[in-house]
Amino acid sequence: MLACSAAVADEALDRQIDQAVGQYFTLQLIDKTADQGWQAPRLTHKVFALPEGAPTAPCEQPLQIDSSGHDWRGYGRVRLTLTCAAPQWSVDVTSQATVFIRAVAAAQIIERGQLITLAMLGYQEVPVTRQSTGLFNKVDEVVGLSAKRRTRSQQVLTRDMLVAPWLVRRGERVTVLANHGDIHASTQGEAQQDGRLGMVIRVKNTASGKIIEAKVIGSGKVSSTFEPPGK
Repeated sequence: MLACSAAVADEALDRQIDQAVGQYFTLQLIDKTADQGWQAPRLTHKVFALPEGAPTAPCEQPLQIDSSGHDWRGYGRVRLTLTCAAPQWSVDVTSQATVFIRAVAAAQIIERGQLITLAMLGYQEVPVTRQSTGLFNKVDEVVGLSAKRRTRSQQVLTRDMLVAPWLVRRGERVTVLANHGDIHASTQGEAQQDGRLGMVIRVKNTASGKIIEAKVIGSGKVSSTFEPPGK
């Protein structure tokens, strides 16, 4: 009977610790999700075996948890101190928690240099790791970019795999837009450099032959009015 009672008490304590640790990480997850913009996060956690000399009976009040300043990043092990007010005791436990998030992935093969559209994208559930800062949380962040290399279907996309597409190519005819106050004008030019969105490139005015600097604002379009660096 005594052995049975002790086993029941141990199980009750294990459940209490597991629930308290789970609630702790759930609150941490809420803050991390808001900060990182994670989509559809899912949390798993486990508590490793209690150390020798740990209490054997559950706490009569909700357990208090202190992480001792350790920053949980959505993955990995964390050492936690659990404190009980009645009866008074505390114990250090090691716990591991991992977050799984929805990350943008290719829904089909994407060829190198191909402009990415919404129909090419989907989502895959992946665990948060040290490299997760390079993932995309929303398809809107990827639409309009292009692949640096051939990407297989269902492959999770990362920022180092994609690049803004070339909107202007060297030797191509472009429309040069100029804005000066309320006056708006346009002329034709020839790009002297390749350019992506936001890049400043050299453009030859086909009418005057003058070389100007202009900012790429769209496919085949540049603006000769922009804010120079340092101003």
